Amino acid sequence: MTNAQGIVVQQTRGTISLTKTCTFSLKVGTINKNVTMYVLDHTLPYIILGMPELSKYDITIDCSKQKICQNGKNLNKSQNDKNHSNDKNKQNISLHISECKQINSHCSQTTEDQVNPPQSVTENKCELRKEVKDIIKNFDSVFSKDKYDVGALRVEPQRIVLNSDLPVSLRPYRTSPVEEQEIKSQVEKLLQAGLIKESNSPYSSPVTLAFKRDEGKKTRLCIDFRKLNALCKSDSEPLPLMDSLLDKLSKAKIFSSLDLASGYWHVPIHPKDTEKLAFCTNFGLYEWCRLPFGIKVAPAIFNRLIRRILTKYKIDFACNYFDDIIVYSSSELEHWKHLKTIFEICEKENIKLKLSKCVFAQTKISFLGYEIEQGKVSPNNANIETIKKLQPPTNVKELQRFLGSVNVYNKFIPQYAKLRYPLNQLLKKDVKFNWTNECQDAFDKLKETLTTKPVLNLYNPDVTCHVFVDASQKSVGAVLKQPDASDVLHPIAYHSRTLRDYEKNYAITELECLAIVDALDKFYYYLHGQKFVIHTDHAALVWLKNVKNLRGRLFRWSLKLSMFDYEIKYQKGCTNIEADMLSRHPVSHHLQHAVHLLDINEIKTQQKNDNLCGPKYHEVKDVIVIKKRNLYKIVVPFSLRLKLLNQAHEQFGHPGVQKMLNLITPQYYWPNITSDITEFVKHCSVCQLNKKRKQKRFGLLQQVPPTSTPFECISVDTVGGFNYYNSTKKFLHIVIDHATRHVWAFPSKNENSETYINILKQIFQIQVPVKLLTDRNAAFTSSRFKKFLRNYNVKHLLTTAHHPQTNGKVERVNQSLVTRLKCKVNSTSTKVPWTKLLESVTNEYNLTPHSITKYPPAYLLLGTLPYDSPIGQNSYYEPVNEARNLALQRTIDYHNKNKIRYDARFVDKKFNPGDLVVYEEFHYPNTRKLTPPFSGPYEVIKQCSEVTYEINKPNPLTKQVTQIVHISKLRCFHSPDKLKLSHE
Repeated sequence: MTNAQGIVVQQTRGTISLTKTCTFSLKVGTINKNVTMYVLDHTLPYIILGMPELSKYDITIDCSKQKICQNGKNLNKSQNDKNHSNDKNKQNISLHISECKQINSHCSQTTEDQVNPPQSVTENKCELRKEVKDIIKNFDSVFSKDKYDVGALRVEPQRIVLNSDLPVSLRPYRTSPVEEQEIKSQVEKLLQAGLIKESNSPYSSPVTLAFKRDEGKKTRLCIDFRKLNALCKSDSEPLPLMDSLLDKLSKAKIFSSLDLASGYWHVPIHPKDTEKLAFCTNFGLYEWCRLPFGIKVAPAIFNRLIRRILTKYKIDFACNYFDDIIVYSSSELEHWKHLKTIFEICEKENIKLKLSKCVFAQTKISFLGYEIEQGKVSPNNANIETIKKLQPPTNVKELQRFLGSVNVYNKFIPQYAKLRYPLNQLLKKDVKFNWTNECQDAFDKLKETLTTKPVLNLYNPDVTCHVFVDASQKSVGAVLKQPDASDVLHPIAYHSRTLRDYEKNYAITELECLAIVDALDKFYYYLHGQKFVIHTDHAALVWLKNVKNLRGRLFRWSLKLSMFDYEIKYQKGCTNIEADMLSRHPVSHHLQHAVHLLDINEIKTQQKNDNLCGPKYHEVKDVIVIKKRNLYKIVVPFSLRLKLLNQAHEQFGHPGVQKMLNLITPQYYWPNITSDITEFVKHCSVCQLNKKRKQKRFGLLQQVPPTSTPFECISVDTVGGFNYYNSTKKFLHIVIDHATRHVWAFPSKNENSETYINILKQIFQIQVPVKLLTDRNAAFTSSRFKKFLRNYNVKHLLTTAHHPQTNGKVERVNQSLVTRLKCKVNSTSTKVPWTKLLESVTNEYNLTPHSITKYPPAYLLLGTLPYDSPIGQNSYYEPVNEARNLALQRTIDYHNKNKIRYDARFVDKKFNPGDLVVYEEFHYPNTRKLTPPFSGPYEVIKQCSEVTYEINKPNPLTKQVTQIVHISKLRCFHSPDKLKLSHE
C-alpha cells in the first residue's frame, strides 16, 4: 500500500478524503488484470467498479433479473462458486449480486458501520472511531428499529383547538385495489404501534397515498385535512430564523446531524381532541392518538416542544429546525461528550432517532439548504443543480418561481439588485411579458453566479466587522466582512437593493450616506453593540460623525447612526471593488465625473500657472492641498473656480448655497469659498426665475386716503362661482362707498362692460361719485366704459396688476357678504335661490355697526335708521355729521396701526430706471406646477408712485409694450455677467 495525492469524494453523509492506493489482481469472468484502486477506510471486503471499468470488461448488470453478464454470459453461478474458494492473500476479487444484497441488508441492521469518523483525524482515527461506536451501542434504545418504532414525548398531551364545533365529515376517496391493500397494511401497523385507534368520531377526513421518493411509488399515507385546517385556530409559535441558526455554527469544526424518527408521531394528543383527527378508509374509521402530518398547527406544536426540551437542559451546542437537530463542537473529544449528552436527553424525554438519516462527526454538513464547514457557508449542491437545470421562464408565474428559488441565496450573490433589475421590470403591473436579450443575460448571470459555488464566512461575534458601502444612481450596495487569523478580510454577507423613484433624485453625498444607513439596517444584528469600521469611497462622508449644522435627511440619518459605535474610513473606489460592483450600473458611468468635478491633470497645470505656495499648503502626488479638519482638500486655482462652480451647480440640479457647500468643501478649497458660492448661487439666472426665496417682499403700505364725505370715492368688484345654487346668475357685483362703507349688491349672469354700466347708472341715481376705484378687468379698461365715466365726469382709478390689496375695502366686504350668504343658504331646509336671499343679507350688513367706524353704514350714508329706539329716536348715535367725523378719525387710527403691522413684513425698496428685475407671475393653485414662478428679466422704465413701477413687460390683453406693476411683485435680478469671484 502506498501514499497517494488525496482526492475528495462526495457521499450522502458528507465528504471523505482518499489518500491510499493499492494494486490488486482483479479477475472478472475470463479476464485477469492488475488494477490500482483507492482505499476506502471501511471494514467491508468489497470493491467498487464504476461505469468506465465495467465498460472495459463488457459487463452489463440486469437489475430486474438480478444477474451480471459478460459478453452475454451469466457470471452469477460460476463466480459465486469461485468466490468461496478464493484465497485472501491472492486478492482474487469477483463481483456478484448476492454481495450487493448483503451490503444493503448489513447497512439496515448494523449500527457500527454507519458511523463516519471525522475526516480531520489522522493518528488516533481508529480509537476515535471505536469511541463513536461505543457511544451508539450504549444508547441503542435511542434509535428506532423501524418506521413505527417511535417514542412518546414526556409532555402534556396537546390540544387541537377549532373555531367551530360543527364536525367536518367527508367521504373516503376511491382507490385502486393495490392502493387499498397498501392503505390497509399501513393502518394495521399503525394500530399495532398504538399510534391510531378505531373511532366513532363525528369527524372524518379522507385518506390518500402520495409518491415516496426513496421507494419510487405511492406508499406515503396522507390524510387530507384541508377542511379541518380551515377551522383550526392558528398557532403563533415563531419559526427559527435560518440566519440566526447559521450564526451559532461559526466557531464549530465538527458536526453531527440527528433526525427524529417520524417526528410528529412523538407528540401525544389530548383524549378529548383525538376524535377531531379521525380519518376514514373504505374499510373503517380511525383516529390519531399522536400528532399526524398534515394538520395545520403540527409544525408549530412540534417545534415548540423540541425547543423547550433543549432550553430545559440549557443546551448551547445544539439547535433544531423542526425534526433536524444539529450538534456542533470545536473539537472531536468535545463532540463525543456533546453527543452523549444529547443521547441522554433523548432517553429521558423518550425521543427516538432514525439512524439511517443521522450523520456523525463530519467536518462538512448540509443544513437548511446550506453546506457548513469550519466557519464557512455555501449553497447546497443539490439545490444549485436544480436551479442550474431551470429553463428560461415563459410567463410571470414561472419567473416568480425562479426568482423565489434564487432569492433564498441572495446574500451569496454580489450585484444581486443589479442582476435581477431587468427581471423585476417584468413583474410590474400592466407590463407585457416580453423576454428580451437583457432578461436572458440577467437569467444566465444569476444562474452562473450560483453555480460557481460562492462561499461566505460565518459571522464571528469576537472579531471586528468591516462594512464596505457604495452607491450609484440606481442602487446601493454593501459587503459585511471580518478578518481571519492572518488579518485577511473575508465576506460574511452581500446586500444590495434598487433605489426607489424618489431616492434617485438624491445628490451623490446623500446617496452614499443612504448606502451606509441601508447597510446598517440590513446588518443591524451583527453590528449593534460593538465597534465596527465603515469603508466608503466618498471622502465627503468621513466627516459625517463629527460635522455640525446638518440639515434635512442628512441630519435625520446622522441621528440614526448615532446609536452605533463606528469609525468611517475613506477608501478609493478602485479598491472598494465588491461594494462598488454591488451598486454600479452601465448607465452610472457619470458618477465618477460627478464626484470629481475637475480633471486632476487640469488642476495640476493650472496650479502651476497660479504659482500657489505657502506654509499652509502641502503637496500630495504633485497636487497642492491644504489640511482642514483632518481632511486633505485640493486647492483650486482661480482660473478653475468658476468652472467648478458651474459643474457642481448644473450636475446636481441647481442646489442652494448650503448644499453647494456640502458638495464642494469636503474635497476642494480656496480662500473666501463660502462667499464665492453665495454670490454664484445669487447670480444664477435659472435659480432666480424658478425658486421662491423666503425673504421679505418689497414695498411699504400705501393706503387709499380715507374720506369723510359720502360718494367721494366708491369701489366696484365682482365675485363669481354662484351658478350652482338654484340660480342661473353666477356673478355677484358689489359696490361700496369708502366713507360710510355702505354696500350695494347686484346678481348677474355676466361681467361685461354693459353690465357694469347698468349697475353704476343705478348708483349714480343716488349721487354721482367723484372717484371710482376698480381692478384691471377688461370690462373696466374698455373704451365704452371709459367713455361712460367721462360723460359723468368721474375720475377712474385702477389697481396694479394681480394686486387686489389696492382695493382692500371691497375685497373685505366680498368675504363678509359671501360668508353671510353661505350661512343663509345652508341654514334652510328648502332650496332657496341665493339671489332671493341677497337683499336681506345686504340690508343686514348695512344695518350692522362696522368694526372700525362703530356705526352702521346705513346711518353714516342716510343720517337715519329704518327703526326707532324704545328710548328715543336715533338716540343710539351722535348727529350724522359728527358721526362721520368720528368714523373718519377711527379709520385713520386703524390705518396707522395696520401700516405698522404691514411694514414689519415688507422692505422699503427703490428701483432706478434701467435696473433689471424679475416679475412674479400669477398662477392658479394646483395648476401649471412646472411653470417658472418668475418671468424676466425686465428693465425698469420709470417709477409711477411710491410702490408702482412701469417695466418693459408686454401686456397680451392690451397689446401694450409696458405694464405698471406693484413693487411687491418684483425681485432684483442679478445678471450672471456681473458675477465677480474673490481673488486672493
